[in-house]
Amino acid sequence: MSWKAIDALDDARDATTSLLLPFDAGRWARLALIAFFVGGFGGGGSSAGNSASSVPTDTGGAGGAPVDSLPGFVTPRTVGIAIVSLVALFVLFVLIRFFIGSVMEFVLVDGLVSKDVRVRKPFRERLGLGVRLFLFKAMLVFVVVLLVVVLVLGVLMGGIAVSNALLLLAIPLIFFGLLVLFLLSIALRLTTDFVVPTMIAEDRHVISSVRRVLPVFRAEFSEFGLYVIIRLVLGALVNIGVGIATLLLLLVAAIPFAIVGGGLALVFVAVNVPVFSTAGLVAFGILGLLFFLTAVAVGAVAQMPVVTFFRYYSLFLLGSVDESLDLVSSFRTDDDSPAPEGPTPA
Repeated sequence: MSWKAIDALDDARDATTSLLLPFDAGRWARLALIAFFVGGFGGGGSSAGNSASSVPTDTGGAGGAPVDSLPGFVTPRTVGIAIVSLVALFVLFVLIRFFIGSVMEFVLVDGLVSKDVRVRKPFRERLGLGVRLFLFKAMLVFVVVLLVVVLVLGVLMGGIAVSNALLLLAIPLIFFGLLVLFLLSIALRLTTDFVVPTMIAEDRHVISSVRRVLPVFRAEFSEFGLYVIIRLVLGALVNIGVGIATLLLLLVAAIPFAIVGGGLALVFVAVNVPVFSTAGLVAFGILGLLFFLTAVAVGAVAQMPVVTFFRYYSLFLLGSVDESLDLVSSFRTDDDSPAPEGPTPA
């Protein structure tokens, strides 16, 4: 028995190779930009942010100031406002990135199908579909998370108010909540991988595309089940490799930043300007920001082939189980294509 979910792996590999090679800097850069919004990036930027935030609090050296000499505007109220503002900015950033990523899902599929990777024009053309996808996924996440939180809080509050024995229910409930969140992530992944190309193939909206794909899921349940398993296992292994490659690339990229940083420190010492002065903090802050952006770019480039491969994988599987949704029929290998009809030559 031939498994379509396994056969699609070879087609995805060949299509990814033909798209990325020979090397084209512009194409790789555009795909990396799309991959940043579609696939996310690693936690390399968090370490840079933590180190940058720890600089002003260093009390070593002559420039260190005791707590009693802190400026008068540093009060618990201003610190609280700063924390709330940072959290609000982070949430806003996540929402904006999630929204742009929803549109980029369509931009990615368009580029992989046409092999003409563009960003601005398809982004404008797919903006409406991206908005609908964003609202659908956001509502799905909100409803599921809200239900889990209500269930957990209900048991915990009920246990506190009635009996400590009821708190034992919190343990299986927590596992139940984790299971629900895991299923939610699977649902979001299937939506991205199969509903999005359905919306493009048949010019449908989100709900209509979900209804269109659900019978296909039921008819080919074993194929899609195997797809989920392969996606999880292979994805975990590949992510480990991407993480190691990203770390090695960041170590190489950090060398010029370290050289420049050391040179700046020597310059400040030579002109008798404290490193932790306003000028020093601005200079090293800009250098840290540039390194953070470099880390983001390196992570996006490192994961770009992975994002490309897995999206081709889902497109080939969808097309193999339903020909009317096949967006990559022209990319299939000769072994998978049907034999031509006609008289047999003598």
